Amino acid sequence: MKCFDYTELPREQWVGGIGEVRDIVCWPNADDFAWRACFTSIHKNGVLGHFPGIDRSIVLLKGKGLRLTSPGFLEHELVQKIAPFHFSGNTPGNAELLDGSVQCFNIMTRNSEWVSEISFVTDERKLPTSHSGVLYVLKGRWEITGTNNVQLAFGQGAWWLPDDIREGAIKPLVTDSQLLWVDLHPAE
Repeated sequence: MKCFDYTELPREQWVGGIGEVRDIVCWPNADDFAWRACFTSIHKNGVLGHFPGIDRSIVLLKGKGLRLTSPGFLEHELVQKIAPFHFSGNTPGNAELLDGSVQCFNIMTRNSEWVSEISFVTDERKLPTSHSGVLYVLKGRWEITGTNNVQLAFGQGAWWLPDDIREGAIKPLVTDSQLLWVDLHPAE
């Protein structure tokens, strides 16, 4: 299991100062990923990235929201926090801020190879040993138990590949703890 802290992730600015990305992981590599997990901050209206063959999921974490558009293909206002929105990266589009900057959590999967499911978790869960996954703490403190015990707080998370973990669970340590859970498994 690989742990991360949002504040320590490398930050890459987009051209024109539109926003920035902080990659958690691009697996197996950044140039030709099968799946990718990252944070994006958007500061100005701009073009939505074009990723042929990629399914995208986006979760609003901070800000009032944004409108995602691609004429004839996509028209969605992302305004509800912690509610994943899934769309295809096949078609270029636009991202328009509704009222100031936003921060989002993103999962991208090559649609012929991987499927992602994002959920909001507040209780103890067993870690799936046959799937990949990503966890991100939204609130409170959590403990990952298993071969190595790790505690995570707000802004921290972890990711793993199949067979990285043999057993384990994640459980909240304080009341009102919340995290994003991404289950990644091969497409059937």
